[in-house]
Amino acid sequence: MSLRTQIKHQLNAAQIEAFETDGVVCLKNVITPGEIEGLRTSVMHQMDKLSETHTAYDFESIAQQVWADKEAYDVGAADRFDMADLRAIIEHDSLARPIRDKIENAGVNNGRFFYDAAGWRTFGDIRAAAMDSVLPEVCAQLLRSEYINFWEDTTFVKEPLTGQRTAFHQDYSYFQIEGNKCCIVWIPLDPVSAENGPMEYIRGSHLWNETYAPNILIGQSVDPFSPFPRCPDIEANEQDYDIVSFDVEPGDVIIHHVMTVHGSRGNVSRSKPRRAISFRYCGDDIRYLDRPGAVVQPYLQEKQEDGESLYSKDYPLVWPRPFPGAKIAPIFDNVTLMPNTPEKMPTQQLGR
Repeated sequence: MSLRTQIKHQLNAAQIEAFETDGVVCLKNVITPGEIEGLRTSVMHQMDKLSETHTAYDFESIAQQVWADKEAYDVGAADRFDMADLRAIIEHDSLARPIRDKIENAGVNNGRFFYDAAGWRTFGDIRAAAMDSVLPEVCAQLLRSEYINFWEDTTFVKEPLTGQRTAFHQDYSYFQIEGNKCCIVWIPLDPVSAENGPMEYIRGSHLWNETYAPNILIGQSVDPFSPFPRCPDIEANEQDYDIVSFDVEPGDVIIHHVMTVHGSRGNVSRSKPRRAISFRYCGDDIRYLDRPGAVVQPYLQEKQEDGESLYSKDYPLVWPRPFPGAKIAPIFDNVTLMPNTPEKMPTQQLGR
């Protein structure tokens, strides 16, 4: 049986061309209402555990502490990132500055910019949407790939009155990969427009033939020892770039190439949350590479060697299905996906 007979969401030539030319494409009505509700429930549980887990952060709180020059940063139980390293990076950077959108007459700015990762290891609804929705086959079409591995998921929530922007950056240098066939699917769980934190993409930037150093997301600062150049100061020169954004509804997705430069606005609304989750998928030319500066993923179970294909329990093969209608996510329902102790999860030096 051919792979084409398994495809439930056939893309048209214009959509594939937009992805290949612009480095980003918005697809309407791709995720089902049931999948959206499952993701919302999972994100709610992630946020409820903000102060208790080792992977969840409030980037708005961190940013406020950074620019208030606090002696030590309060990040609850989170220990995935090295906060001392963050301080050193910013202190070394003479160009460091807040990247924020102004909120008129806001009074106390008390929104949160919530971040967490590796939700698929805990929440079955995230696992099901990542592995058994139409997304893997959609990405296979966009990447023109014979197969697709799931790389990871990340949750981003910008509550109302959260001025913190996500600095423009490029995902490639954050990942321990080499190759071209990799894309990121951004899934809004609320309606998103200009007011409440839209994603922004530099059209065609995936073709710049440049790899940029990872920045700290709450600002443009990068590790001074990175082998890659700093991303251009797009925030101060937006008129010089072809920036595109999309108004989206739950069910829509935005998919960008791993080399596409992108960021997001703050949520300057007073009542409109912006909950979103992103899935990252890798195609058939991707190989593992533990590059300097890549962000260490939490709870990895197996050691990959440089140059290996992503043949691992940590990077499930999600396309093609072993047979039409087969479900991948339930395979992991009774599998230990996380270590018993947080000590097994290494601390990441931000930007290194």
